[in-house]
Amino acid sequence: MTANRLSVWVIAAVLSAVAAPALACSPLVDATPEAAAERVRNRQIELWDRSDAIFLSEASAFERIELDGGDGFSATLVPSLALKGDLPSGRIAIRHTTFTSCGPIPFLDALSGREGDWFVTYARDLPSGLSIDATVAVADLVDQEALRAWRKADPG
Repeated sequence: MTANRLSVWVIAAVLSAVAAPALACSPLVDATPEAAAERVRNRQIELWDRSDAIFLSEASAFERIELDGGDGFSATLVPSLALKGDLPSGRIAIRHTTFTSCGPIPFLDALSGREGDWFVTYARDLPSGLSIDATVAVADLVDQEALRAWRKADPG
């Protein structure tokens, strides 16, 4: 191995070792409040486009659960108003399934909520605890398509 190749290999190994901790969970940092708002808006638009069912739900029945590595929560979503697709019948159980360096996952807003909080719930296929892609607190909803659907579904 030539000296240059050895040097490149050593530098690559050192950089990999130094960069490894940076691969752990790190919060999203936006340069400006506008960039953060744009990221949230784009995420909600993406969720609207790919979800088969979107509905307003109330969170209830919170319980702390033990996960390997830390605590999480389980909760129940009570569907109330369909915004896209059919309104699921009955309650939907959701829960954290594992604990990572970022905390418990899945990252559903409703699992950090409180009894009686309302969420817009995004699901694939027939909504079940495993098909819920996201829950967005009503106060955090910015997607215009979702807001129009809500006004149309609930004119009162």
